[in-house]
Amino acid sequence: MGNDGADACTADMAMGAPPVVTVCDDGIESTGGYGGDGRIDTGGDGASELPEPVGMADSRGLGGFGASSMPCKEGQNGADGAPAERAAGAVDAGLLGADGWIGVRGEDGKPGGVGQGGGGGGGGKGRDPARDACPAGQLQGGAAGGSGGSGGCGGKGGKGGGYGGASIAIVALQGSALTVDDSTVLGAKGGDGGVGGTGQWGGAGADGGHCGHGSVVADWARGCRGGFGGHGGRGGDAGGGLGGHSFGIGSVGASVAISESATVSPGQAGTGGIGGNATLESKLGKGQDGTAAFWYRFDAPASEPPQ
Repeated sequence: MGNDGADACTADMAMGAPPVVTVCDDGIESTGGYGGDGRIDTGGDGASELPEPVGMADSRGLGGFGASSMPCKEGQNGADGAPAERAAGAVDAGLLGADGWIGVRGEDGKPGGVGQGGGGGGGGKGRDPARDACPAGQLQGGAAGGSGGSGGCGGKGGKGGGYGGASIAIVALQGSALTVDDSTVLGAKGGDGGVGGTGQWGGAGADGGHCGHGSVVADWARGCRGGFGGHGGRGGDAGGGLGGHSFGIGSVGASVAISESATVSPGQAGTGGIGGNATLESKLGKGQDGTAAFWYRFDAPASEPPQ
């Protein structure tokens, strides 16, 4: 929460309330603006604050004006952080190797944007042409403005859905030579891809600091409060995982021959997982369905660079 401003008649220049800072997990900071100083003849302006808002925000965390011919102005509320977009569902066929088949997970959701800190409130003034706010013999400065509250952190994105298991009746790896003769080879059903995780809601923005109290005889002597911090943006929903394949034969870099007396057939491929926070009918963030084929040739993995 923002810090409160000092009261009028406590100093010839009451320093504006200092800023507050929230540091989010990704290291991004949201800072509430300094409150304006309370001075004798003109109140100091409050400071605008960070991070800069994205797009055309209704509130932009601007600092309030200090008292001059008119009383001071409150700091503006900070802009809310932008919500993260939905992540993509899994695509591609995956990899086949000595460790078996490795599929593709859905894309993880991105974190939501950090809320902007509220602007600092303007400071008051202790003297006006018509009269003084503070009694003679006392310090003459007006009240200081409160600092803005810091913004909320963005919500974390959901985790991508896992891939469904594959059914591959025969696996032929790099360098092998395989002949299927007088046999029946049947793939079973591939597993369905996992559902993408739902993104978190962003954190709430904090209250701005209260203004310093003024004088019973002068509105322009009081300070103004700081703006509220913006709310953090919602984390992105994750993509669904790849559906599992069903192959009679899966090969990578192998020689395969199938005779006329052999029967090689796939089963049913698994369906791709739905995106986080999506309906069963929605295609948004949905993972790709698995493939059903009597024989599927996987691409060879890229060779590792020499050490």
